[in-house]
Amino acid sequence: MVPTAQGGTDCLVFDFATGEMVPDRSYFGYVTPGSGKDVDVLTEAEFEARLAASRAGAGSLAARQVREWARQLCAATGTAADVAAALGFPGAAPVADAVAVDPPPPGYREMEVASSRGRRASATLRPAGRLLTREVLEAGLGPGRELPIFPDSGDEGHVAYRVEVPGVPGQCMVSVRFRRGAAARLRLTAQD
Repeated sequence: MVPTAQGGTDCLVFDFATGEMVPDRSYFGYVTPGSGKDVDVLTEAEFEARLAASRAGAGSLAARQVREWARQLCAATGTAADVAAALGFPGAAPVADAVAVDPPPPGYREMEVASSRGRRASATLRPAGRLLTREVLEAGLGPGRELPIFPDSGDEGHVAYRVEVPGVPGQCMVSVRFRRGAAARLRLTAQD
């Protein structure tokens, strides 16, 4: 529970998909005295420690999901709709050589899958939160390779991670642009 600028109180809850604290006033019913619910009261330090642990766990799961999508992309063939289905998003209607996944997966504002003849399959994702930090991605994908940052891009870093799948020729490169300490854009590209 946090005070608002208007003098009231709001209830924020941890969103495991984004790693952010988001308003959810339905939780007032759980924390209101006399609600009959079992509620623990934490000091600010205890809360921060628990929040950090929750973010670390959620970040690890998010990095694992990126790795799994990269592995699936390595093995996927066909049209953008075929590749989207292989990534777990069936029924997406293609526009030209791309598919906008609607709704995007939890934790993302946007996801687009592309594939066409003569072009490698790719997926572009824009995270909705700041779970995927450089440290979290390196723990989940291994060490990355620094890439150039374009002038005036606003990027704090640009790193490429390689994901291989045993028994599948080629690999998937995961290119990540970092802003505000976390991934702002991820591009997964199948390579020969």
